[in-house]
Parts: sequence; C-alpha cells; structure tokens
Amino acid sequence: MAIGLAVTVWVVGTRGLLHDRAVLDRWVGEATSWLRSTVEQLVATRVLAAESALSAALGEQDELENARVATRLKAIDTELREHAVAAARASALRDREMPTLRAALDAVRRELGESSQPRPEPNPTEQTPRTASAAHLNRSCE
Repeated sequence: MAIGLAVTVWVVGTRGLLHDRAVLDRWVGEATSWLRSTVEQLVATRVLAAESALSAALGEQDELENARVATRLKAIDTELREHAVAAARASALRDREMPTLRAALDAVRRELGESSQPRPEPNPTEQTPRTASAAHLNRSCE
C-alpha cells in the first residue's frame, strides 16, 4: 500500500506540474500574441504615416513640375505665335510688293531689249534642288 500511496502522490504532483505548465504555456502564448498584434499595429501606423508624407511630398513636387512645364509651354506658345505673325506679315509684304517688283522687272527687261515673256517665277515656299557640288557642304543638318 505504501507503493500505491507513493504512486498516487507522484501522479497528483505530476498532474499539478503539467497543469501549471499548461497554464504558463497558454499565458505565454496569449502575451506573445498581444505583443505581436501591438507591434504590427504600431508598424502599420508608422508605414501609413510615412506613405502619407511621401504622397504629399510627391504631390507638391508634381505641382511644382507642372507649373514649371506650364510656364515653359506658355513661353514656347508665345514664341510660336510671334513667328507665325512674323511669317504672315512677311508673306503679306511680299504679296503687296510683288506686283511693283514685277512691273519694275518687266520695265528693265524692255529697256534691255529682252522679250516681254515673263520667266516662270520660282515659288518662294519651294526649296531649290541641290547641286552635286553643294550637296556635300552641309551634311551636319541631315
């Protein structure tokens, strides 16, 4: 009977130890889970704050870049308009002066005894064809 009593005491003690160990293991698991969730929440909050700050900074940078590009585009548009106006004025002046110049040319031709047949006038908007000797002069523009 002493052996039975000793085994019973030993089994009860072992069960108590196992119970305490299970309780401790459960508490450690819960504490670890709580700590993990708290750290994840903290990290997520900081990542969100960093992304918000980055988005705001990129937005400001984009606005500045867009303003710079818009200013440059406005300057280019103004310059293009000025060139178009200058070209229109030059064309109008040419059209206005051309009859006078043709009449003067015809008068000079008559005085020189040339035929009054007008030569075909080159169109000022057409490019003259290159000769073989002039073709090699400016290859850097091609």
